[in-house]
Amino acid sequence: MKQNTNLKTIAGIFVFLAVFLLAIFFSVIYHPGAGLYVSARQVQEEPNNFVEFTQKELENYPYILKAVSSPGDDIKVPYEDEEVMDNLHEFDLILYNNDTEFMKIGDNYYHINIVWAD
Repeated sequence: MKQNTNLKTIAGIFVFLAVFLLAIFFSVIYHPGAGLYVSARQVQEEPNNFVEFTQKELENYPYILKAVSSPGDDIKVPYEDEEVMDNLHEFDLILYNNDTEFMKIGDNYYHINIVWAD
């Protein structure tokens, strides 16, 4: 009888540890913030190199427009959407081909950041 109780206790401890370890494992691999982000930081001084966009042109790049409309905020981009990714890639190429990370809209200058977080 005592041996049966000890086996139940050991089995209970084993099940508890297994569930506990699984919970830790899934909490470590789950990253709700993982993904692609765009942000814009307004800069006060004119950068050496920048690309100028009109407000109308910027409407072609909705996630960049969102970032510029709320400087300092990280805007999550739905990277599963191929059209959105093509659009963001097109914008990134404009900056890349002009060897800059800065843009001008009206009288304001912005540093654009496109980053993957994991």
